[in-house]
Amino acid sequence: MFRTLKAYRLQSTKLKTVAVSQYKALTLTRRWTEKEIASCVWGLPTASLVRGQNSNCFPFGSASFNGSLEAPNMTRKEWWCPQSMTYGFLGFSYPMEGECYDDSFDRINADLQRQKRDFGASLIRVYLPYCYTTYIWESLIKAAVANDMGVVAQVAWPLNGDPKIATSIIEILSNSTYKDVAPYMFHSIEFGTEPIGDQDDGDNFINDLVNFKAAVRPYGIPVGISEDWDRPGIMCSNYTAGQAPGLGPTGKQILPQSDFVHAHIMPYYHGYNISGSWNYISEQVHWYKNYTPVPLVISETQWAWELNVLHQGSKDIDTPQYTTFWKTYDENCQFFKKNNVGWFLHAWKWEGTFNMVTPNGSYAIPNWKPQKC
Repeated sequence: MFRTLKAYRLQSTKLKTVAVSQYKALTLTRRWTEKEIASCVWGLPTASLVRGQNSNCFPFGSASFNGSLEAPNMTRKEWWCPQSMTYGFLGFSYPMEGECYDDSFDRINADLQRQKRDFGASLIRVYLPYCYTTYIWESLIKAAVANDMGVVAQVAWPLNGDPKIATSIIEILSNSTYKDVAPYMFHSIEFGTEPIGDQDDGDNFINDLVNFKAAVRPYGIPVGISEDWDRPGIMCSNYTAGQAPGLGPTGKQILPQSDFVHAHIMPYYHGYNISGSWNYISEQVHWYKNYTPVPLVISETQWAWELNVLHQGSKDIDTPQYTTFWKTYDENCQFFKKNNVGWFLHAWKWEGTFNMVTPNGSYAIPNWKPQKC
């Protein structure tokens, strides 16, 4: 590049002179950080912020309830972190399938403390709540406030087909001791978990979704469904060789009524071994981003560390495969950041060998805390 040593030295001197001039200009105007000075002088981009860094929003930033059950002195929109921060590990699916008083404040609070301390969880996703009174929502609100965590609530269809849980959610929002603080604690509400796959509510489902969404609208809480959209001919179109499927007939009806998509991306149930699971997950993320242009969260995804008698899927199961599955999610934090997709680990407890918490109280993956990026 330089024909003589003299030419090289001359060019080097010029570059140093420019760098020193820029440095002096910066320091004369205000006190700059070392990172800013280095970036400007040497033309290097500053590192992208880790989620929540330098932010005072909830739950990824510094915003806190400070243990108070009073509503924060700001709007819900000002309180919650923006969708752009909702990526990477969010927290756990949290089954609540017992009787009402099984899900006490003390038990929920202890679990949330562990989730936040040991895994860095910011949210919990309620899964299959069985209690049809406001009791569990009151316990959840108190525990979530105490731990500065948000809650994804869920309307679940009981075996008798009557979603009474929807009534209890409306009651907690409209006519309870905690009605003012509830919108600041409820991140979103899932109107069913795999309601299409399980044919919950039959032909009335979409009408009931519309009505529930209208009832929740005054509180500003997003509503959608939690579902596996990889259902050819239903949620997505039938597969054609060499072509990605589009939206199916039911998917086309559901999407306009959805403030978000909470996706069940489940290679475990779609016939994959652990070696092929990440390709399926990443391809599904791209499909959702192309065909469901609303905020996206992977609300349910799982692997088993031993035969899961009640939830049988892939045969490629054991502790190493379970560990690989979740650490692969974690290692792809930048992928989820780029695509603005968050994910929940299914599940904390009570789902057999999907659980992170083993029967003796230890963790299926010891000494592991998902990264923030």
